[in-house]
Amino acid sequence: MVTLRDALAAAVGHHQAGRLDAARPLYHSILRGQPGHPDALHLLGVLESQSGRPVAALPLLRRAVALRPGDADFLGNLARSLRAAGQSEKAERAFARTAALDPADVQAAFTLGTLRLERGDAAGAAAAFARALARLPDFAEARINRANALAALGRTEDAARLRRQAVALAPSHPDALHNAAVSALADAGLDRPLSHARRLDPELVERAGRALGHALAIDPQHGAAADALIGAALALVQAGQAPEWLLDRAARTALTVLRRTPRDTRAAAVVAYRFYRRGGADLAAPLMRRVSRRFTPSEVEADFELRLWSMVRAGRRGLDGLPDADTLQDSFPPLDLLAAPPAGSGPVLAVSCDDGYYRRFATGLLDSVEGAGGGAAVHVHVVNPSPETLADLARRRERLRLSYSREEVDFTGWDDHRRTTYYACVRFLRWHQLMVRWGRPLLHLDADCTLDGDLGAVAALLDGADVGLLRDARWRGPTREITVCFAAFQPTPRGRAFLASTAAYIGAFLRNGRGFWMLDQAAPFAVLDALERRGEGLRVRWFDILDFPWVRFIGEK
Repeated sequence: MVTLRDALAAAVGHHQAGRLDAARPLYHSILRGQPGHPDALHLLGVLESQSGRPVAALPLLRRAVALRPGDADFLGNLARSLRAAGQSEKAERAFARTAALDPADVQAAFTLGTLRLERGDAAGAAAAFARALARLPDFAEARINRANALAALGRTEDAARLRRQAVALAPSHPDALHNAAVSALADAGLDRPLSHARRLDPELVERAGRALGHALAIDPQHGAAADALIGAALALVQAGQAPEWLLDRAARTALTVLRRTPRDTRAAAVVAYRFYRRGGADLAAPLMRRVSRRFTPSEVEADFELRLWSMVRAGRRGLDGLPDADTLQDSFPPLDLLAAPPAGSGPVLAVSCDDGYYRRFATGLLDSVEGAGGGAAVHVHVVNPSPETLADLARRRERLRLSYSREEVDFTGWDDHRRTTYYACVRFLRWHQLMVRWGRPLLHLDADCTLDGDLGAVAALLDGADVGLLRDARWRGPTREITVCFAAFQPTPRGRAFLASTAAYIGAFLRNGRGFWMLDQAAPFAVLDALERRGEGLRVRWFDILDFPWVRFIGEK
């Protein structure tokens, strides 16, 4: 006669050998004879959970735990089945009881920490991971997760130390490499708002980039490492601090990501910036246009990179279909010239702003012109000037060689972004009009700056050039390469044509409601790129944004 002991041994033998279908009826047979058999209940519950039926396992395991409440193995398997069934809160409580019953159960403490971290209890998670590490110091994943918990608590130095230790313990563990890279990037300063004026530690950036590349070489599908590498590359590009090797590595990763997720705009932008850096803006712009077709116009406008690239038309045919700048003027309010410039053929310093910017900044610029001797001819164009602004301009005209104009725009229903974009961009349409009227060199300046030297020296440097442009040579992208806080337009045929094309480019985008912030910098880049590829390059006098001693710019440019 087969005893319960023999039946249980046979069931366990089948179970351990992976013959679950053979073990299941034996466990049921035992339970028919003895419904409260704790081992049969427990093992049948484990079997059901292993078979992908954790919900069926729960009543069996609960009965087993009720019969043996002090058995840590029973309680641990109940906790794992609860987690598999999606009952995270109950699973967390069960793992906490398991860890208390058996402090040597490292996996219970680790899983408890993981559940707490998922719930947002970083302090509780850190404590659970610490218990796991106290029993098993070489447990790399527990070290990684404790580092994440400490980072969430603001203990960045402790987190960085644990991440370095994890890499030392498991140099080929992609999670360890990813977390160590995240710490290195944070130590470099990438976790804070980044500007091109704040330099990052290149050694830390390199350490992070190499670690992320290693993690992805081990596991090409490691989403967190790919996201960190792409995000770091984008931030560094925008700040003008992206090493070429890092951008290349990020672009290769981005192509893999795009095959899986074609709507990943950050990945697409990294590929585009790599094309751009290698002189392939004519490849980058069409790529981003193809990606943007997967989105609605409102989604494009809301996405930072899609919005920027939507304004870039590069390549030989980048200007095809561009309307005539003079024809476009009918789509905008008329230019009202209130005071003409003094007679002459010399350069005119041209400044444009709205009424608020005039009072906030342009008065300081005009003061600096006066302080420099007041010899320069200056033209100020103001959008919707107040009577006070017009009165101030009239008074200054007594001391300066000053002309000024205005336009009246109804901004009803416009949001701040559309309005400020208009202020920044419409000035180039106005400079084209003034060039046509006056035929004089125009030295364009942002209103939020002051003179710090004699612009006559700048005018002398423009001798023989068609245009003078301010370049940021750190490969920050086609909307940042030409910085229009200063630009000079000469009344040569090609200088006039360049200004007319830039005005037409801007006007077309504004007229069609697709003009966004930085359109004023995308336009000269696109025009110059097209002209150069068509062999119609003009004579450009380049100036360096980092070394332009004649003007003091206010804020970051």
